[in-house]
Amino acid sequence: METQTEILEEESAESFAATLEKILELQEKNSRRLEQSLRENVNFQNQVRQGMQRELEDLKEQQRGEQFTPILKSIAAVCVEYRKLLTDEYISKRTRRTLKLLFDELEEILSEYDAEIFSSAVGEPRRPLLTKIINTVATSNKNLHNTIAKSRRPGVIRNGRTLYREFVDVYVYDGNAGGKKSEAARTE
Repeated sequence: METQTEILEEESAESFAATLEKILELQEKNSRRLEQSLRENVNFQNQVRQGMQRELEDLKEQQRGEQFTPILKSIAAVCVEYRKLLTDEYISKRTRRTLKLLFDELEEILSEYDAEIFSSAVGEPRRPLLTKIINTVATSNKNLHNTIAKSRRPGVIRNGRTLYREFVDVYVYDGNAGGKKSEAARTE
């Protein structure tokens, strides 16, 4: 009997070992699947988070009115470029009045979106991001170097960003100048 019991015990031990081995294999397989699912979940969460961040940035821009910037740049260009028509002597009074109303409306649109038309004063330091140099004027005064000599056309800014750059002439220090205009300014 002992041998039969020993044989049964040995068979049950082998069966138990085989079952335990199958369980271990299934556990490892499940662990790999779980790790794969977790990696895919992390990737998915990152993609969703990035998409939400992009949407949030777009909504913030919309809230600030940034979607109107290209239109406002065009309006600013029209305002600044064509306002000089009001000084044209060949335009009738009625047309001049109509144009003035048109430009006033365009300026009102700009102001509704926090854009302002600006013009630098003579002697004011030049603001490089807001101005474009058209001509230079030589000066013997070091204090006037890189300051505004003349504002030729106003600029437009909105929330610190340039919509349309101001056109200016600037003073440039030249010890031999004696207040004469530079070659570039003389040719114009």
